Amino acid sequence: MHAFAVGALAFSYAQFPHPSAPQLTVSHRAAAPAMMPSPLRIRQRMGSAASWVGGVVVSTQNAVLDRSGVMSSVGRGDDADTPAVLSDEICLVPGSPIVRVEVAPGNARRIFTGIDIVAEVDDVLETVWETLTDYTNLANVVPNLVSNDVVERSADGARLFQRGAAKLAPGITFTAVTTLDVVEYREGLPAAMEADHLADADAADGSADTDSAAVRKYGSALPLTWDVFPRPYCISSLPSRDLTMQGVQGKGDFAFYQGVWRMQPLPGCAPPGSSAMRLTYSVELRPRAWVPVALLEGKIAEALAENLEAVRDYVTRDSAS
Repeated sequence: MHAFAVGALAFSYAQFPHPSAPQLTVSHRAAAPAMMPSPLRIRQRMGSAASWVGGVVVSTQNAVLDRSGVMSSVGRGDDADTPAVLSDEICLVPGSPIVRVEVAPGNARRIFTGIDIVAEVDDVLETVWETLTDYTNLANVVPNLVSNDVVERSADGARLFQRGAAKLAPGITFTAVTTLDVVEYREGLPAAMEADHLADADAADGSADTDSAAVRKYGSALPLTWDVFPRPYCISSLPSRDLTMQGVQGKGDFAFYQGVWRMQPLPGCAPPGSSAMRLTYSVELRPRAWVPVALLEGKIAEALAENLEAVRDYVTRDSAS
């Protein structure tokens, strides 16, 4: 999970200390590459026109969103680099996360992340699901998660107490704690629990608007609402499994925190002998009143990208050997 409560992964962020404020975790890589803007390049996927996957003919004529960096302008630069949604008609370059940051009302942000994972196993989605729901082992998946205690279990999830820590510089370490309720939805999150960020009030037919600028504008006025989760960073007719992560109110270092992990198969993106899936995480968060979220969003987005990479590395470690 995460120290910032990013469902099954350690989430971290930097905070300028307040006399009465808790110190919060910051995830920082000593050898991280410079985050330079790079436009998405769309190219045709190489391969046959169709592939036989599980007895169903699936087109492989997908475009590939290619990114040379982990993120571009922390998800708020050129919108061509940070689309409003990720369609199942495109394949992300395997293992490269994409990040989008949107402003929300009241010192809050919505952050959307996604990564495509390809492995030489029969069902990589099942492997990812088992990894994210193995709550006692999460600290072994996410390097900046110091501890992850299962407070109690339920039939469809668990309550977790997490502590994260990271060094910003020699002698400077930030820590964060959070308590999360995790709920598993093997058949996908009910539609009534997803916020409609893509609604276009001007559309006569009520259709969704996926124009990036329009979605940002709409979302900037859409309030955060408990139990109504941010849209998953993927629109697809394919089946999905979801995990929701919600901060327990009144506990931890966020005034508001809730997110949803979505796992979907991507048969059209899998080369022969492999399986592919898309892992996305969408989160809404508001730090305590004394913390300007604009100062934190870059570290939060960076940490989320690292979380996705950590899951990718963990589930592909055997197939890569």
